[in-house]
Amino acid sequence: MIKVVRDAEPRVLRRNSTRWRDKLLRLRADPHATKKQIKAAESKYNHHEIKAQLKTMFADKCAYCEHKACVGHYGEIEHFRPKAVYPEYTFTWSNLLFSCAICNNASHKADHFPLDAAGNPLLIDPSAPTDDPSDHLEFRYDPVTRYALVYGIDDRGKSVEDVFDLNGRRGRKELLRHRSQYINQLRALIKVARTGDTDALTLVHEACMPHAEYAAFARALCQIYGIAQ
Repeated sequence: MIKVVRDAEPRVLRRNSTRWRDKLLRLRADPHATKKQIKAAESKYNHHEIKAQLKTMFADKCAYCEHKACVGHYGEIEHFRPKAVYPEYTFTWSNLLFSCAICNNASHKADHFPLDAAGNPLLIDPSAPTDDPSDHLEFRYDPVTRYALVYGIDDRGKSVEDVFDLNGRRGRKELLRHRSQYINQLRALIKVARTGDTDALTLVHEACMPHAEYAAFARALCQIYGIAQ
């Protein structure tokens, strides 16, 4: 997870979000409204213009696990504050993120939204001005298992680690394998770069760019090996 700068609100939301929200809240309060009516009103957030802007803003990567969207899986619009619990935020631009389907499913984020004792979110919004994932997460490489692991430094980081199963303890072995394979290749590239190979160094620097998969881990490795970013 890396810090992401949020773009300006899409035009379709600027023009319609208040009206969409008010209609949704009216329907949810109406005992005669059907589930179909509520679903139709709620689903307007999934507008192609909104999704396209989020996808670009997050560089085709999941906001939480940094896995890239790929052929056959195009990512989803995710509500930081779950729309089922906080319907008033269903169309709020600052509440919308780009996520992979696994991070957003019922086994992981979905409607899960842990709060601390003061009622503040324990999860991290990488696009929020006050949230910086690097303050809450650390990245470790295990030379024995050759796994690239993500650990929470504090309660918020630990919540992210647990909810999104970043280390595959509850079944996300594919994410762990994919990230570890990528980081193993990057470590080999870093060794070459440290010999003075400029092409290898350029590739290492590219791995730290916001558009790169697992950029947070790449940046952590560069710090460990003393490579300027």
